[in-house]
Amino acid sequence: MIYILAFIAVALFIVIAFDLSNVYSQKETKDTNVNNVLVKTIQLKYGHIDVSHDHVNISKPKLDSDGFSRIEVYDKNSGKFIEAYGVKEEPLDVSSYTNKVSKVTIYKERKDYSAVTRLYVVLTVYSDSLRQIKSIDKTYWQKVDDGDWQLKNPHAVAISTTGIFPSKEIEASGTATIEMKANIFTVGILNKSGFNVFQSGENGYYLRKTVELGFRYSLV
Repeated sequence: MIYILAFIAVALFIVIAFDLSNVYSQKETKDTNVNNVLVKTIQLKYGHIDVSHDHVNISKPKLDSDGFSRIEVYDKNSGKFIEAYGVKEEPLDVSSYTNKVSKVTIYKERKDYSAVTRLYVVLTVYSDSLRQIKSIDKTYWQKVDDGDWQLKNPHAVAISTTGIFPSKEIEASGTATIEMKANIFTVGILNKSGFNVFQSGENGYYLRKTVELGFRYSLV
C-alpha cells in the first residue's frame, strides 16, 4: 500500500511540474512575436503599441498636463528613461457620420541629453459596433521642452498597414535633426550622447544629431 501511494505521489508531482512548465512557456510566448523578437505590449487607453525592448519597466498610465494618457518606458537595470507614449481622444460633432466619431492623437517621445522631441499622429476614428480608423489627418514632430536648441528638417509619415481605409492599424515614422549649442564643459557629454560638432568658434560649439522615431498603433 505504501509503494502504491508513493507511486501516485510521484506521478502527481510529474504532472504538476509539466503543467507549470507549459504555463511558463505560454507566458514567455506572449512576449515573443513571429520573428522571435521579444516585445512588450503597451496597452494605451485607446488601442495598443508593441515595443521591441527587452528588460524594461513600463509605468502605469497617468494624465499629463495636455490631457494625454501617458505611459513611460524605463530600462529595468539602470532606471534610465527610454521613451514615452501618449494618447488622447476627443469627440467630434460631425453630422454627416452615423457612427460615433472622434479625433485620436498619439505621440511617441524621446530624450537626447536635454532635448525632448515627439512624433505625433492625428487620426479620425469612428466606432459603433466596430471601432475603426477612418483616416490619418496629420503627422508631425514637435519640440517639447523650452531648452536652447532647435528642431530642424523634420520629416514624418504615417500609413495604414493594410494599405486601405478604414483600417485597424497604422504605422508612423519620421526623422529630424537636433541642433544644440555647447561649451567646453558640455561638448564632451553631447558627443557621448550621439551629437557631432558641425561648427565651433569663440561663442562655443554647435552640435547636431539626427534622430528617428516610429511606432505601430493598433486597435486590435
